[in-house]
Amino acid sequence: MNVILIVVDCLRSDHLGINGYKRDTTPNIDGLAKNGVIFPNCMATIPRTTPSVASILTGLYPHSHGIRELYTDRLKPSVSTLQEILKSHGYKTSGHSIDIRNSGLEKGFDSFNPLSWKIINKIRRSMIKAVKWKHKEGTGKALTNFAVKKINEAKGKNFFLYLHYVDAHWPYDVEHPYSKMFDKEYTGEHIFMNLKKIRRSDLIFRNNLSQKEITHAISHYDGALRYIDFQIGRIISHLEKKKLIDETLIIVTSDHGESLGEHNIYFSHGDYAYDAELKVPLIFSKKILPDSRYDFQVQSTDIMPTILDILKMPLIDKIDGKSLVKCAEKSEWRKLSYAEGGISYFKDNSRHYIDGIKGKWRMIRSNEWKLICIPHPENSIFELYNIKEDPDETKNMIDAEKEKADALKAGLQAWMRNEKSDGNEPDLTEKSKKLLRSLGYMD
Repeated sequence: MNVILIVVDCLRSDHLGINGYKRDTTPNIDGLAKNGVIFPNCMATIPRTTPSVASILTGLYPHSHGIRELYTDRLKPSVSTLQEILKSHGYKTSGHSIDIRNSGLEKGFDSFNPLSWKIINKIRRSMIKAVKWKHKEGTGKALTNFAVKKINEAKGKNFFLYLHYVDAHWPYDVEHPYSKMFDKEYTGEHIFMNLKKIRRSDLIFRNNLSQKEITHAISHYDGALRYIDFQIGRIISHLEKKKLIDETLIIVTSDHGESLGEHNIYFSHGDYAYDAELKVPLIFSKKILPDSRYDFQVQSTDIMPTILDILKMPLIDKIDGKSLVKCAEKSEWRKLSYAEGGISYFKDNSRHYIDGIKGKWRMIRSNEWKLICIPHPENSIFELYNIKEDPDETKNMIDAEKEKADALKAGLQAWMRNEKSDGNEPDLTEKSKKLLRSLGYMD
């Protein structure tokens, strides 16, 4: 069976049509879920792309696979990746992503194409500008073209494709008609395109936009999702044309979510440990389980072992994830999930008190309760939420539910003891800083 693993950057689970969202953002993804299996409560291990993708491809938490941040860490040499295992079983393996370059995650791919689409797009944008065309080609189109090419090149051999769509990443800039699909009455330019007037940290932490502009920005995010969904539809159509759809497993998930105003955090991700930035969908296009929807929480570390279990391939190493197929068979669903936040590179972030790894937020989550630990030089700050009754995490129950808080604190502390971190600030090169600024993670 062929395998296509699609990671949609910044895809919030609650913005899928199949999960009840008000807009028709994801008809093709919804179709995959209806014909297969969806896990709407999948928890990322960290709301940063490279370490999160590493967890997807290795089944390990960041402190286990060694990548804790962007552009500074590399995968531990001893860690095996999904693509390495598939390659050892005769698969042609191809990857296409922007944020996992030079991280060690390239290993195991017969071909890995991190930058060519960006270069091609830059050339095409210049040509479009020269002839005064109105619209540029989205990166998603170039990525889909890459996927179609690799499917054609497989020529009857089993293939594994890793595809990472970045168009829903801030500043949510997509081509017509998707740019105004959900906000046709808005007449001004996309607010994030005039970046010189908006200081990134002011936008994230203090939000100086009007409600009209906020609504417009969210419609741009939703338009980006619809654009990506259209591209995924192109892949599905091509598989159908090639008569490969029945023998191809498609998995759709995300590296992390996106804060769109929750907890007064706007159009950002990475620093915190709230569900807006951690909860993502997980969809398998095949009926791998009896039911089509499972609301138990799962984690992105479970993706790799589940794929291998479906393909009847053994794991090489001990990992943190578990096969969802085996969980269903034994009724042993994940009772707890864990995650860490990213290092904050904004000096204006008043909720980060310690530099480096030791300053990261951590969280532990059951299907009903969630505890967040915020490191502080004097005493760590804890927040406790009943996510079953308060899914938006608005009411901190830390004082009212001491017994539950203490139990979760013990579990989180046990998990954190495995980190063995020195707590040092990553050594950022000027190139790394430039990349962080371009993605909106640093002023």
